[in-house]
Amino acid sequence: MANELDDDEHSALTHDFGDYEEGYDYEGKEGEGGELVPHPDWERHFDDESQSAYFYNTKTGETTWDEPAWTPMGETADYDYDQYGEGEEWVGGDEEEEEEEVDYDPSGVKQALAAFNVPPLVPKRWTDFGQKILFHGIDNPSPFLRINVFEADNPSRESFRLTEGAPKEWRTKMVFYAFSHQMPNTVRYDISYGMNPFRNRLLPQKAASQAKRDISKWNVSRKAEETGFWAFPLHVTGSQLFNVDWTSGPDRYKITTNPQPEWQWTRCFNFFAYTANKFHVLECKDPLCYKIVEGHTVGGAIGLDENGDQWDCILAFYAFKTQVPGTNRYCIQQQYDPHYRTRIGMEPSQSASKGWLDHTEFYAFDTAMPGTCKLFAQYTVRSTEAYSLSAEQFRLYLKDPWGQWENKFAMYVFPASDVKITEGG
Repeated sequence: MANELDDDEHSALTHDFGDYEEGYDYEGKEGEGGELVPHPDWERHFDDESQSAYFYNTKTGETTWDEPAWTPMGETADYDYDQYGEGEEWVGGDEEEEEEEVDYDPSGVKQALAAFNVPPLVPKRWTDFGQKILFHGIDNPSPFLRINVFEADNPSRESFRLTEGAPKEWRTKMVFYAFSHQMPNTVRYDISYGMNPFRNRLLPQKAASQAKRDISKWNVSRKAEETGFWAFPLHVTGSQLFNVDWTSGPDRYKITTNPQPEWQWTRCFNFFAYTANKFHVLECKDPLCYKIVEGHTVGGAIGLDENGDQWDCILAFYAFKTQVPGTNRYCIQQQYDPHYRTRIGMEPSQSASKGWLDHTEFYAFDTAMPGTCKLFAQYTVRSTEAYSLSAEQFRLYLKDPWGQWENKFAMYVFPASDVKITEGG
């Protein structure tokens, strides 16, 4: 059998080509793909008995008298030469290493959006119990259904959708909640659509209020859940009046809360539903504090602020703007000393000495409803980094409290699936 030579007699071909065997051509060879080099898996050894060279594969253990094919230099670039230990570095050429691309984010907006999470829905067994409490005596009560009203220009028109997303040219105008199927004292309102340009029409199911001059062709969506909703024809507790107006050229319909129609628009009918809005929960880690921003978009509230503080959007949700049966009022207050802080309570703090300023308010359920998620209002009066006392603050959070945070109460709201910086964004 072939025996390896001693190191002082004949050295094996190492990957840095530091040792040479007399008479062997170690110069790079040329092939169709450019300069060739020995494949790093093969080592060259010398056999005393036959006075010939043989080749040993360090990965497979294979030996051969035939010289293995040389490899184009570029194909060995991914080889792990560190496995051979210190001092056996492979020199594969003078190619410059590509610099790793850095995701440049001077505004901090990308980081702020990366922190966003969609709150999970509560289990069905919770919502079944909640519906029995809220809709006592009603068989098979309907879930609440969110209708998103979008508007676009050229010409002025609207779209009524059950999903948050819309093409870039559309802007969110308003949001309200109705029902997905019939409830006591409700009426069905059908949604259809027209093309060139795209827009939607809303009519009571009997279509008695359709404008007499409406001559457009209207189509019905193949998705049953996109074809309409149930709302009240008359006022009920917590509901708001919505008017539907029409104009021609082409035939267009819009939903408005204005008491009078605009010029060239004709009022067709009205209905009552529950108005709502979108709220964003922002987090700053240094110092640790939280902010609640109301609106269809979060605007310039996320990312780096003028003080260099990074604000991340950790979640968003929808809540009512009027007191719907089964909901509680939640008041949001704020102040800036010693840093931005938020207070959340069922009643606003009236103490002038504490310096809380009214910010906004919303209404949320105190028991689980279909399509809702559970948020915790948490409170701390101690530093979140030490046990020393600090300024009181609140936050809305998805998880159980940790550190110095304590749960004050829980609420059930409708989770938002996305966050927009600007309309169309």
